[in-house]
This record gives sequence, C-alpha cells and structure tokens, in this order.
Amino acid sequence: MYYSLMFVVTNTTLAMKRIIALHTSVLIALCFTSNLNAQSVSPPFQKEYTLYINQPIGFLSKVRLTLECKIQPKISILYNITGFYGFTPGLHGYVEWRKYIRQKEKTELAVYALIGAGQSAGAVGFYAMAGGGIGQKIYLDKQKRFSLYCMQGLKFCPNIIGQHANGDSGFFHSPELFYVTGPAAVLDLKCNFGYRF
Repeated sequence: MYYSLMFVVTNTTLAMKRIIALHTSVLIALCFTSNLNAQSVSPPFQKEYTLYINQPIGFLSKVRLTLECKIQPKISILYNITGFYGFTPGLHGYVEWRKYIRQKEKTELAVYALIGAGQSAGAVGFYAMAGGGIGQKIYLDKQKRFSLYCMQGLKFCPNIIGQHANGDSGFFHSPELFYVTGPAAVLDLKCNFGYRF
C-alpha cells in the first residue's frame, strides 16, 4: 500500500510539473502575441488575460490553474486544469464561458457555464463535467491587476466510460466523498487568486 501510494504521488508530481510547464509556455506565448498585435492607436477594447491559481488552503488537496481570455469587454473564455492529490487524487480540465453582468469600481458580478472531463487516479473510466452558477471578482489593488474570484454554482459529473469513482488510490476510498468534497462535488464552490497581464 505504501509503495502504491508513493507511485501515485510520484506520478501526480510529474503530471503537475508538466501542467505547470505547459501553462508557463502558454503564458509566455500569450505575452508575445499581445505585444506583436499592438497598434499605434488604442482600440476601444484590448484583450485581457488573467491567470488564476487556487487559494492557499486549497493546496492541501489540489493545484488549480485557470487562464481567462477576455474576448469582449464583458465576455471571457477560461481554460482550466486541476490536479487533485489529497483524499481523491486525479486530474480534470474544463472550458468555462463567463459573462460579467454588473461592474462596480472594485467588484464585478458574473454568470458562468462550464464543460469538461476528468479521471480519478487508479479509476477504470472517465467522467464528464457540466455546470454553472454565479461568481464575484474582487479587485485587490487600484490598477485592477490582482483579484480574488469566488464562484458558487452546481456541477454534474456523469460517467463517460466505465466507472470514475472507483479509484483504488487516495487516503479514503469513498464514492460519497468524491461527490461531496472531491473533484465531482455537486456544489461548485471555488475561490481563486488572479493576476491580470
């Protein structure tokens, strides 16, 4: 059991290094792309990119990286990848559509919808993911570079192939835990720190 747990931790660590390397390269590419597309006359709307990472307490069980690309002043597309290494290890990713419906000086209110897929460590199958809800972005500085984004919604994770909640790894092996506090939690509650560049 100890060796199998170490194998899962080692594989998860390797996977997380690959994920961080991928996100870093995408971030650098986006910076170069935005610089190449600069114009002498400022358009009414310039694309914005924000990189989010989960809040510190969340690091006890997962690492979440999300890249937000504003395609219109009030509409964004987000790309997410999350690696779980706590009680319910695994990996999932999703694409999120977000619309900001109310903007104030220091806060923004948004609605969102997401769709994605994932797999539990040691599981036979994959699961789909679909959900939606509301979110609040709170700016932490005057330039609106740093923000805190909190989401509240519902999420559903049906099987695509095989059984996704039957992973043989993790400290507690429990399908109930997987659906209550794990990757497939029905209540979609998230709190992320963001940096806009």
